[in-house]
Amino acid sequence: MPQAGKVTSNSVAGTAVLLIGHRVTLTQVHGINTTGAAAYVQLFDAATAGAVTPGTTVPDHVLTMAASASAIDVFSSDGYVFELGVVAVATTTNTGSTGATTHVRLGHF
Repeated sequence: MPQAGKVTSNSVAGTAVLLIGHRVTLTQVHGINTTGAAAYVQLFDAATAGAVTPGTTVPDHVLTMAASASAIDVFSSDGYVFELGVVAVATTTNTGSTGATTHVRLGHF
């Protein structure tokens, strides 16, 4: 049985951040929006942060959060597989590049 785990990043914004650098199956993503407007956590299946250009690279999953709120997406029992790794960007639109500071927590196995 794979080991369950959690990854936390307290400062995701408009610059791509590598959260997990290998193949992983996510069980959930939890975002905490610290801004006064809607925010979006974009997740990308990528091995490096440099492989993602916010506003150009299409995200594999997007978590939507209301102003000053949190949100959780829980994936099916099989999870959501990221083959290369997980890169995150937090923005003011669901596929944009303008940063919105958020906290991100990923559950995985």
